[in-house]
Amino acid sequence: MEWSSWLPVDPLLRLASLIASLLAVVTVLVLLQVLVLSTLATRQRRAREAFDRQWRPHMAMASLDNDIACDLPAPKGRRRLWWLMLWNKLQRKLRGQATSRLNRLLLSLGLDEYALRLLRFPGVRNRLVALETLRHLGDAAHWDAVEPLAHGRNPFVAFAAAQALIAMDAPRATRTVLPIALEGEHWGGQRLVALCRQAGRDAVTDALLDLLARADARALARLAPLLAFADPARAAPWARERALGDADARNRQASLKALGELGDPRDKPLIVRSLHDEDPAVRLTAAQALRASADLSDIEVLLPALADQSWWVRREVADTLAALPRMDDGALQSLLPRVEDRYGREALERARAERAMRAGRA
Repeated sequence: MEWSSWLPVDPLLRLASLIASLLAVVTVLVLLQVLVLSTLATRQRRAREAFDRQWRPHMAMASLDNDIACDLPAPKGRRRLWWLMLWNKLQRKLRGQATSRLNRLLLSLGLDEYALRLLRFPGVRNRLVALETLRHLGDAAHWDAVEPLAHGRNPFVAFAAAQALIAMDAPRATRTVLPIALEGEHWGGQRLVALCRQAGRDAVTDALLDLLARADARALARLAPLLAFADPARAAPWARERALGDADARNRQASLKALGELGDPRDKPLIVRSLHDEDPAVRLTAAQALRASADLSDIEVLLPALADQSWWVRREVADTLAALPRMDDGALQSLLPRVEDRYGREALERARAERAMRAGRA
């Protein structure tokens, strides 16, 4: 009997029956594939959990005492990747000597060499695990293996490589990474901020000032916000030059922020002039910068600023007046009739009420 004898005689019905049968076979095969993959995933998850339960106590003990020897053999195969992931997870929670002790455990098992080989493996995850491992190690001997990845086009790998380089040698890394970041479109502002925060002021200042000295308008717009992570005293000359004369409001704003943090009395006239800047964000930054060094002699400067068109500027100025040294409730009350702008008066009344509320709670 032919295999097609069960099919209907009508050609259309026969075609429909064949299609339905094919779909049924495909559905069964897909269900089998899902079942097999689910079973494999469950087995791998259980194996990974058992591996973590086995190694976690040993890693924890190794982070507490240099003299505790690990009696487990070094992991093999893909378990080495599991080991590095568990090790990295624990390292994120540790500081100081505990980090160094855990580094010694990794070195004793020879897994630093495996991390270096992972950098050449395909797949983003492998490289991210390896780069985080090398970041925790912070050994400048691995610089040449990591530095090329900071030039890569993958934003996650490039950022992880930059973090590892900073952990190895922060001053050298900032001089390497900041120019790369200026050229790459995938280097967002938040990533640059995170790297500068990790590197610290001493490392950021030299590299940043060198770049600012030869930056074009596009580069200045990206670099100026990083002045917050530089040494204010060394950034002051550049900031004083740009605070009033730069055409880009973002550069003027960053300059005023640096001068406000420096708190040099010689910069107060420049900051006061910026209270009349055409850009409301610059005026707000000027008010914030002035607040750190303002005293009763600045009342005549601050009162006109209560008429600013920006609600945020009026609020900041009112808070500055309320926080002036030796400014009591009666003195604030006496200032209200001198404020002609209705919105400025409301801002000052709000600051006065909040000041009284805080005093009452104290």
